[in-house]
Parts: sequence; structure tokens; C-alpha cells
Amino acid sequence: MRLGCDAPAAGGVPLGGIGAGKVELDARGRLVNITIMNNWSRPVKEMAGFHVLVAPDDGEPFFLQCGLPLMPRLGRLSVRTELEARWPVARLRGGRGSVAAELEAFSPIVPGDLKDSSLPAVMLRVWVRGSRSGRVAVSMTNLVGKSNVGRANVAVRGGFKAVNARADPYDHSRGDMTLVSDDAVSVIAQYNVNVERNRAPRVCGLGPENEAPWESVIEGSAYRGDSGEASGSNYLPAGIVVSRYDHGSPATFVMAWHFNQPSELFPYEHYYANFFRDSEEVARYLLEEGEGLLAKTLEWQERLVDPSLPEWLRDAIVNSAYILSSSTWLTRDGRFAIYEAPEHGPMMTTIGGATYEAGSLPVVLMFPELERSTLEQLARHQRPDGYVPHDLGTDSLDAPSDGTTAPPGWKDLAPTFILLVYRYYRRTGDLGALRSLYGAALRAYRWELAQDVDGDGLPEAAGSGDTSFDCVPLAGKVSYVSSLWIASLLALREMARALGDGATEAEVEGRIRAARESFRRLVRGGRARAWTDGPEPDRGGVMLAQSFGDWWAYLLGLEPVLDEATRSAMLGELLSTSARASQRCGAPNVVAGLPWSPVYAYDQLNSSWPRLVFAISALGYGVTGDLAWLEVARREWDNLVAQGLQWNQPSLVHCDTGRPDENFLDHYIGSAALWSFTYRYALKALGAPA
Repeated sequence: MRLGCDAPAAGGVPLGGIGAGKVELDARGRLVNITIMNNWSRPVKEMAGFHVLVAPDDGEPFFLQCGLPLMPRLGRLSVRTELEARWPVARLRGGRGSVAAELEAFSPIVPGDLKDSSLPAVMLRVWVRGSRSGRVAVSMTNLVGKSNVGRANVAVRGGFKAVNARADPYDHSRGDMTLVSDDAVSVIAQYNVNVERNRAPRVCGLGPENEAPWESVIEGSAYRGDSGEASGSNYLPAGIVVSRYDHGSPATFVMAWHFNQPSELFPYEHYYANFFRDSEEVARYLLEEGEGLLAKTLEWQERLVDPSLPEWLRDAIVNSAYILSSSTWLTRDGRFAIYEAPEHGPMMTTIGGATYEAGSLPVVLMFPELERSTLEQLARHQRPDGYVPHDLGTDSLDAPSDGTTAPPGWKDLAPTFILLVYRYYRRTGDLGALRSLYGAALRAYRWELAQDVDGDGLPEAAGSGDTSFDCVPLAGKVSYVSSLWIASLLALREMARALGDGATEAEVEGRIRAARESFRRLVRGGRARAWTDGPEPDRGGVMLAQSFGDWWAYLLGLEPVLDEATRSAMLGELLSTSARASQRCGAPNVVAGLPWSPVYAYDQLNSSWPRLVFAISALGYGVTGDLAWLEVARREWDNLVAQGLQWNQPSLVHCDTGRPDENFLDHYIGSAALWSFTYRYALKALGAPA
């Protein structure tokens, strides 16, 4: 993916290890939306004072940044930039005259290697073409502590370390940061970003950025710098590390952080603290191992993505895994979770409605131990009656919630949990894990059985927001829930068979027959009745999620929810109705007829859910091979990219405008649903059990 510096953007490429927080590099060369200090829900909007300067020995200096509005003298040294990214690798390019520079920024993600995939760090390598030699300077601002007061930078070998002696024991941003180079030629360990001598401070809205340190770097002259703790709000410490490049070799830097302070916002320690005492140790480790870790990161981007897919889709699949940097927690004792939406919906590991189950596709493929951690947490928090919680808690792994609109309990959570357990078993072949989780799956099954009020084999919704369509009073038999339930029964039967539980296998086989018979009565041609009791059941709408059970069955190698002919007919109906309904989004959740208009009074019905669009598109393409499904997915993806939302996908897009709400659910947990297109291919590439 390539973006010019004028492209719309709701952020940049998230960089940072799993559960470590992230910085985002945007197409203008800024670091934005920073959440490295246990502040997932309250990002620092921009790292003021972050710059990359290229100073060729045989050319004019320039900042690899598009626009420097707070540098009145040196702003002329900014250049046009372009960003090329395949998460977790970003390349920012720009130049002046015949000299071109590329900043390569990445954080390692290595399948099966959790230590190296959870590093709180970013490696920065700057390659310069058209110049034999010169200097590269990179700056970093001290963000340690809630207050500027107490912040100070200290020189270390090849760079500096940012600390704050005044951060109290309850401060979530208590920790340290380090910027080092493997071949530093000079270091300005500390200066004040905010103000130059004899100028008004920036807090007054008048002051420019302090340019004097940069002028000294450009001139190659000494700069005295500062020392000591910041004592007022207008002192924002930063530092600059200068390295050399020559004969085609890059200048290499690492920016690392270490914020392992439990607090109200994050009452846990980080996984990375098992291996590193502070950010300097992290930085030196990545300097030493970075090149090899980059090679391993690039390797899975090719190996796990089906090469038969078009280039735009392969690119979208890789980039959609960004939530592993932007939205994950990984505690010191190995508990893993994904925020539903870190800023505007900070519930951890929400399931149901193509949330965790879609977003965690790359997790279960590359880090199955994290998937097992999630399943064990959900099982541990299962209610005594068998109800599986909607999430593990808001900003917590220990306060599970029954759901945003519960009670009553949601009807799609128990089937989802059963399918997640079977997915893990299919990925790993781990009979021991299956045996330990089987009891929880059976209890979930019994709970869902009790929701079949009329005894026809299908659970009923109560019409009180008791599904993942929580803002819609779906009532009676819901095609989404029914198809999901049948898929979960197919999975439970296979689990019982694998464990030699013949009695349960026979019982579930009978349940499958009854559920299928009842579901068939709701299907006419390729259209399943969306719901039977509300809202406005006589409208005859077709629900995109009518085939969501078949999405699960397809990924897991199970038989179709009903039969192959009906599955194809239902997908054909969706392609001829939902997929044709709007040119502003991929497909609305419910279509009552064509030409389409937003006829229901519920946004969740009239909007598209990108995660659901991508999932059903992958199912349609995988089952039928019809290229039209690729176009449905591309329309949804292109709309996201056009609004700069590719690394900050929303939960829904309004199909009449093509836009999300102003305060949409950000960095949405289901973003990686695009991995549905390559999931089966990746399983084979990984040698997963058949």
C-alpha cells in the first residue's frame, strides 16, 4: 500500500510488539496516536519534536517529513513524502535534488516466537541513495510520566535514555524510553522542544519549535544541550542521536520503551518484562537481532498469504493484522486479549458478531498459544449456568460482562465459544487442550439448548438486543443465530468424536437433524427469513449474516450448515441483493429489496460491518470462485482506504454516506477478517493437522 503525504489518514501504520503499545508512523513522517505508556484509550496525538534529518556530505540537508509548520527557519528543509506499508513494516520515502532517502521502520512479528513478537520497540533504518556518505539524525521526545515535571534524559552509549524521577508509583506512564544507534557519531541527550531563548513559549500558542539543536547538527557544530529535571510544564525534554551512512549502508536506530507499572488503567505487568529490565536492554537487543527478525517478519507475509489472490487483496490481508500492535494486551503471566475498540469501546476480547473470532484469525495461525490463553480465560469466567461472557471486562481481564444490552443473555455467544474451541483444536491437534476445554463447551451447548423455547431445534431471541446486533430488537428465530448454532453443533459433534464421547456425539447428531429441518423451513430459494418476530418481520429482508454459520464451517472444514446446493443458493441471493445495494459500501447488513434505501430505523441494519462483508465475501469466493465476491470486498476496502481508515477500521460504515459515525468504534477488533481469504491456505503452509 502506498500513500502520498496528502492522502486522507486517521492515523499511521501501528508499530510495536504484541501487547506492548504502539506508535504510528504516518505518511507525513510523524509519529502519532502513541499508546506505549499503558494509555491505549488515551493516545498521545503526536510526538512533538520527532524528526528524521538527512545531511549528505555531498548534497543539501532535508527533513524526511512533509511540512514543518513549527519550524519557521528550517521548515524549508521539509520534502514531499510517500509511505509504503505492509504491517508491521513501513517505508517512508522522500528526497531533495538527486538524493533520495528511505526510512524503514518495523517491529518484529515472528510466528511462534512470542518473545521477539512482543518487543516494545521500533527499529529505524535510513537508506540514502544518490549520496556517497553523510549523516542521519533522529530525535525522540521524553513522554515518561503524566507530568513534564521530573522528566530528564541521560546519555547512554550511542544515545540517550528518557526517565522521570517524579513519576509516582500509581502513574501508568512511569517507566523509561531509549533511543540509540549502532554507530552514533554524536548525541544531544537533552534539549527543550518547546521554546527557544527570547521567544514566547508554545503553551501561549505563539512559540515555534526549538530549532537551534537542529541547526547545530546541520552545521556540524557543538551544541551544549541541557541537563537536569524539567521543573515546569513548558519544558519538554527531547534528544537527538546522529549516525553516519556510507557506501550504501544504512544508518540504524532503535526507539524502545518499557512501562511495566501496574495502575488503575492497566493493573497488570507486561510480558516483555519477563526478558528485559528496561528500555535500554530492549533497544540493544533489537539493534543486535533486528536484521534477522526483519527477514523472519517478511517471510510470513509471503508464506501465509495465498499467492493466487490479487495484489491489492494480499496487501490488504497483511495490513489488516495491524490490531496486534494497536489493540492487544499480553500480561507477564501470558494472558492475552484484544480490545474491541481501545479508545471508544475498551472491552477486552469481545466475542460474537465477527469480532474476536474474525480479528484473531492471524493470532490462531501464528500464535496458537495466545488463542489458548483467550479460550481458557473465557472458560474460567463462564457463568454457573453455562453462559459464556461477551467480553473479559472493560480495561480489565477480570471483570467479565454479559454484554452491552444484557440481560437477557445473548444468543450468539455460546455457539461462538464452541466454534472457537474447535478452531483451536483444528489448528493445533492438541487433544489435551481440547479435553480441558470440552466441559466448558458442553456447558455452553446446554445453555443454548435452553434458549429453544418452542423445542423445534433452533434458539429464539427475545427481542431485547440479545444478539451482537445489540441495538436492534431481533426476536424469534434469527437467520444469523440459527446458522451459527448449526455450525457449532457440527463442531461439537467433531469434538465429541475426537474425544471418544459417543453418547454426546449421538445426542448432537440428533440436534443437528432437528435444527436443520427447522432452518430449512425458513429458507425460500436462497433467502433465509431474517427473523420471525421483529422488527417488521413482514418486510422480507435478507440478512448478510444468514451465511455466517457457513463461514465458520468453510474455514473449519465442516460440512455446510444445510447442504451445498442451499449454501450456494444463499450466497447467490446475497450477491444479487446485498452486494448490489450500495456503491458506497460493500453490502448492507439487511436488504429488504432493490433498489435499496435505508428502510429500517436501525443503523446496524442499514450499515455495513466491514468485518462481516470481508468474511462473507471470502466465503462466497472460496465456495463459488465467483470473482464478483472479490469486487464486493474491494469496494469495502477501497472505501476504507479513501478515508484513511485502513489501519483504524471502524465497526460499521453507513451505506448512504460511506462513512462511519464521527466517534466510531476505533481500531475495531474484527479488522483482520480479511484473513478469511487466506486462512485455509495458511493452515496448509503451516502444516496444521488435516
